[in-house]
Order: sequence, then structure tokens, then C-alpha cells
Amino acid sequence: MPRQIIEKLINEHVSIQTHKEQLLLLKDKIVAYENELSTCRRKISALADVICHLESEIHNLKLKNRVLNEKVESLHNANPHGHRCRHCGSIKLKRMGGEPHKIFGDIGIVDTFFICLDCEKESVITIDILK
Repeated sequence: MPRQIIEKLINEHVSIQTHKEQLLLLKDKIVAYENELSTCRRKISALADVICHLESEIHNLKLKNRVLNEKVESLHNANPHGHRCRHCGSIKLKRMGGEPHKIFGDIGIVDTFFICLDCEKESVITIDILK
């Protein structure tokens, strides 16, 4: 009978040792998962910073795009450079056309014809198209 008790104790001891080894393996896995979770959290934080930076960059690009669109529209305007009527000084001019300057046309100087929308008189403005 004592032999049976000893065998039982040995079996229990082996069983406890096996459980201990399994628990140590589980503990190692938990430590590994916690390390991986910590790494993932750092990556999430870094990605959140990147997203914030990209959103800011998108906002700035939209502002630049708006400014450039306004500039394009102003260049399509009849009087984009704000020339003034030679008769009344108004800037409400409508471009009617142009032709090379009689003397300096070869170097890019153009006589541009405008009609003033206030006094309805014509103004000829000499423009250097190379500028």
C-alpha cells in the first residue's frame, strides 16, 4: 500500500510538473503578445501622427489650389493687370484686341485696345508681353 501512495505522489508530482511547464509556456506567450501589443500601439500612434500631418497637408494644398484658381480666373478677366482708362481712370476695361507696336513690335511690345465700361471711350495701352 505504501508503494501505491508513493506512485500516486510521483504521478501527481509529474502532473504538477507538466502543468508548471505548460503555465510557463503560457506565460512566455502572454509576454510575447504583450510586447507585440505594445509595438502595435506605438505603430498606431505613429500612423495617427502621419494621418494628422497628411490632413494638414491636404488642407494647405486645397488653400493653394483655391488661390491658384482665383489667379487663373483673374488672368481670364478682361483687365487682369488693373490697367486704367486714360480718360476717366476707371479700371472697368474690356479688352477689344491688340496689335504689335508700330516701332517695337519686333521685341514683343503690343498696343492693346480697351473700351472703358464707365465712359465708353477707347484706350490704347502699350504692353510688354514678355513680362
